Amino acid sequence: MKNLLFLLILTIAPLFSSPSFARIDIVPQKIVIESRERGSEFTVLNLFNKPGTFRIELLNYKQNNKGIYTELKEPLNPDFDPNEIVRFSPRQFSLEPNGRQKVRLSLRKSANLPEGEYRFHVKALRFATDDERKKAGENSNSRVQMLMNTGIVIPVVVRHGKTEGAAKLENANLVAPSETERNRPELRVDVLRSGNQSAIGKLEVFWSSNKATPKKIGTIKNANVFTEIDKRQFTIPLSEYPQGAGSVIIRYRDGVDEGKILDEIILQR
Repeated sequence: MKNLLFLLILTIAPLFSSPSFARIDIVPQKIVIESRERGSEFTVLNLFNKPGTFRIELLNYKQNNKGIYTELKEPLNPDFDPNEIVRFSPRQFSLEPNGRQKVRLSLRKSANLPEGEYRFHVKALRFATDDERKKAGENSNSRVQMLMNTGIVIPVVVRHGKTEGAAKLENANLVAPSETERNRPELRVDVLRSGNQSAIGKLEVFWSSNKATPKKIGTIKNANVFTEIDKRQFTIPLSEYPQGAGSVIIRYRDGVDEGKILDEIILQR
């Protein structure tokens, strides 16, 4: 098993011996497939400055309440094995620099699949070229080496039948820069999830002093609490530490329907 710190996207980051930055991306950064839907689409972006061969892979991760993920050898739920149910088209492809490929994800759910929510992860993997392997071999004694393959991982949530859920914010605390490891202000808050579906959202922090227009001072885009846990603890970096009298507004916004606010609390100062 492998533990990974997951900030809603898992990125396997490449290290380079040259100053150039090369990476790949997936759009959207999360997928939610509702009960009546039979699939979805995503786009793989080649942000490398050279052509590459890419392959789509399936992974299973389990989340804990601190945002750490454990890679599983078996499906998260034995009723839903993504290797048997999920299909991709295309599964492997080549892209030119700055190229993009749309991938179709389709589901073949069994007729007796129990109601509920299921999850797996999709990884877009870029294979290293022969030249990159050769260069990495030549620099094998260097402290900084290029990883052979690079990839990015996103979660896919599948809802089947009747699912519902709610989210609540609790235990919000401002932390002064002098009390943090990075010497920067933070806000710590718990997101509590209930029901049989995940809380998929974005955390936002606003500061309003002297009845001024609220100013956003912090955000976490992938603040997700999946169904294997009921609570997750978040630490939100802040651009400034609120001073004087005013209100700190902590908002948990729906990550699927961004116009919907799942919960909001206010700290008076």
